[in-house]
Amino acid sequence: MKIIYCIQNSVVKEVLRKNRLINKNSIIIKNKKDLTLTKLNSVKPDLIMFPHWSHMVPDSITKKYTCICFHSAPLPYGRGGSPIQNMIKRGFKETEVCSLKMEKELDSGPIYLRSKVRLSGNLDNILIRIYEAIASQIKIIKEKKIIPKPQDGDVIKFKRLSIKDNLVNFDNDLSKAFDQIRMLDSDLYPSAFFGLGDYFFFLKDAKIKKNELNANVSIQRKICIRNVKLSDSEEIWKWRNDIQTRSMFKEKDFVDLKEHNRWFNKKINDKNCYFYIGETQNLRAGVVRIDIKDHRAEVSINVNPKFRGISISQTLLKDSINNFLSKHPNYNIVANINKKNKASIKIFTNLGFQYKKSLKNFNRYVLSKPK
Repeated sequence: MKIIYCIQNSVVKEVLRKNRLINKNSIIIKNKKDLTLTKLNSVKPDLIMFPHWSHMVPDSITKKYTCICFHSAPLPYGRGGSPIQNMIKRGFKETEVCSLKMEKELDSGPIYLRSKVRLSGNLDNILIRIYEAIASQIKIIKEKKIIPKPQDGDVIKFKRLSIKDNLVNFDNDLSKAFDQIRMLDSDLYPSAFFGLGDYFFFLKDAKIKKNELNANVSIQRKICIRNVKLSDSEEIWKWRNDIQTRSMFKEKDFVDLKEHNRWFNKKINDKNCYFYIGETQNLRAGVVRIDIKDHRAEVSINVNPKFRGISISQTLLKDSINNFLSKHPNYNIVANINKKNKASIKIFTNLGFQYKKSLKNFNRYVLSKPK
């Protein structure tokens, strides 16, 4: 039987190798760009296995070839993103690994095999059990002619976790905080954390005993700023066109990427423009732009929509302004803020900006230079 394996994770690859499912002669696709009909047609595989794959597979491939993926929830319960974390959040002590034929609708195809997997321990422990279950299922599918059975039961869909879901909630009992920490405890995922002042406290290796929770803690400043680069342009363009973001801007229309790139290129080459991007956990989280105009500086901020709700804006704004003032200490800094944007008004006033005047739908706030 000729099988192509699509694997992005080296640990999965090692588990399959240990179980003698792949070797140096196996056909393995690691990158999305290599998964093409041209390549597949040259191989003519009997099966395409997806033991670990995070990209959508084109219909043209799933219609022509038998594609099998693996999902860590008892389908049809738990279709969608972050199945392990969603199962733990809902109080389950075990889950199922399902091997299923890939169809157009996500996680909807008929199922070949199911295996129960315990959800105890941290995420790395759980993933190893899941990878071993996947390896066992692949062995059986290779050796036996299994006809997949349609999913039966009520469809429950999971939502993929966002960065905000990693924010530990200590308002609940400690066991829930413990579950939140352990379900993210892997180098494959951003860690659970909480914020205090300008810092994030990241939690790993948690242990719980009665009313005591112990964990290893690493402390990082919420944001590290740097100057924007040309390679940041498209990401910033996506943030700028977010519906909620546009509702707070003077210019509310959708901006074309080519138009944005022209504007962006002009700004990064403008000596009177100080354009900062903030990163957290090695991810781009927001931008601050300070333009020098007529003997004053005008500041604006835009946060990546994925990072709303984790209190990074104030640190991003403060660090950017401090960097600018270290070069230009004698400038007043002006911010024109939408009157409806209460959160933004609070952040700016917390940093010492004072209301100056009303400008139709906006209020002007000023941070005066030291006397």
